[in-house]
Amino acid sequence: MTDTPAPAQVYGRIGQAYQAARLRWAGARDAERLEALCRQAYPDAPPSWCCMDAWLEHGGALVLEDDGGEMLAALRWRESARGWEVDRVATLPRHRGQGYGRWLMTKLEAAAIRANVPVLSLRLPLDAREEQLTYYARMGYLEKERSEEHVQLEKRVGGTWQTKSPGSVDWTGAAA
Repeated sequence: MTDTPAPAQVYGRIGQAYQAARLRWAGARDAERLEALCRQAYPDAPPSWCCMDAWLEHGGALVLEDDGGEMLAALRWRESARGWEVDRVATLPRHRGQGYGRWLMTKLEAAAIRANVPVLSLRLPLDAREEQLTYYARMGYLEKERSEEHVQLEKRVGGTWQTKSPGSVDWTGAAA
């Protein structure tokens, strides 16, 4: 018998239990493991898609890992002219459907709001499954552009549109 408590069981899909996961910010030391996760999550993506160094240097990544340190899901972003360019959520295939992607997106959006980032943009390959488009639409991402190669989605999260401007109506209904 040991005094160490067993890991808490968290319930995902009906009848399925999985170990609790932890969320953390990724660093340069995680680049190789993040690339491996991306290759597993999107095996048909071009090799250049998985290159992490530039993303981590000019943005960052959030990682969700189990209690043993295995990366289950990740989300990366980098600065762009209008805000942050966000990449697709990369989740190990056997861990999909447990809400990890939504958790990562919510945390990233909160960080963007704190940093006063006006827009998050997300580019999906044109051959993205309809489920992926629906997934991001449920989180408020709207289609802004469609080309022969990709679908561009955007979501306004922060920036000056949140501040009161002259002539606007305040919460009491009085003109400013």
